[in-house]
Amino acid sequence: MIAAVLHAAAGTPRAEAFPDPEPAPNEVVARVLAAGLQPLVRVHANGSHYTSTGVYPLVPGVDGVAELPDGRRAYVGFVRPPHGTFAERVAIDPTTAIPLPAGLAPAQAAGLVNPAMSSWLALHVRAHLRAGEHVAILGATGASGQLAVQVARALGAGRVVAAGRNADILGRLGADAVLRTDAPGFADDFGREAALGVDVVLDYLWGPVAEAALGAILANRKALAGRPIRYVNIGESAGARASLSPHVLRSMDVTMLGSGIGSVSIPHMRAEIPSLLDRAARGELTLAIREVPLAQVGDVWTTSTDAGARVVIVP
Repeated sequence: MIAAVLHAAAGTPRAEAFPDPEPAPNEVVARVLAAGLQPLVRVHANGSHYTSTGVYPLVPGVDGVAELPDGRRAYVGFVRPPHGTFAERVAIDPTTAIPLPAGLAPAQAAGLVNPAMSSWLALHVRAHLRAGEHVAILGATGASGQLAVQVARALGAGRVVAAGRNADILGRLGADAVLRTDAPGFADDFGREAALGVDVVLDYLWGPVAEAALGAILANRKALAGRPIRYVNIGESAGARASLSPHVLRSMDVTMLGSGIGSVSIPHMRAEIPSLLDRAARGELTLAIREVPLAQVGDVWTTSTDAGARVVIVP
């Protein structure tokens, strides 16, 4: 079969011949219809993610939409290395395949599930968001952040504050307030918004932005007294380290959480996906998609997702 093959961690995958997957006794071979080029795909492939095997050659791709032998179309993920979903075929356990709702295009589902799940799990599973609560999103202009605004709305958030670097995208998100994380006065701006009430912070950035946001929350502790705040880290695109005052935890009711593979079990993740797909099929969750043929995977491997459109690899 033809697949995107990566021969070394620092390389670029190219479409070439690769052995067909050999199904285990409980598996079937499915035809891949679409697979998203998620940031997770790159870090998983280059060996820097904690779930990476570091064994090459490999086929990138962590999830996607495939057609099963019986003709059903389903969302699939967590295929066995070295095979990934950037290929014509994958071997999967059909009991883990999640049927696609009617009307949801394979490319839309393949591009949307991974970035939408980051905020869905953070809000619904980790922070247990309640209807009417206020949510602040740090890193709201990437694909995941844009979907986080939609997910917060879909789950009943009463007020949503979106913070990011791209002013054009911020203006299109439909948030109640928008902030520039690269503005000199970001800490003061975030502090004013926090003083109006914040219950959950979703943080895709960490680093200096997290320091500024948590410092602003601490500075407004009187206004937030008695209000439990859940701070959920999802990513670290602004930096892998953040220096925090312990007063944030001692003088306020702040709970620090993480959301990702490990903090949420894979079976629990799978159990949440049907609800997310149903929301997408109803149009509550949408994302700009750019379909790219498998033969051109090398041309888009380093494409930035800052503009929000998600690259989806198709046969």
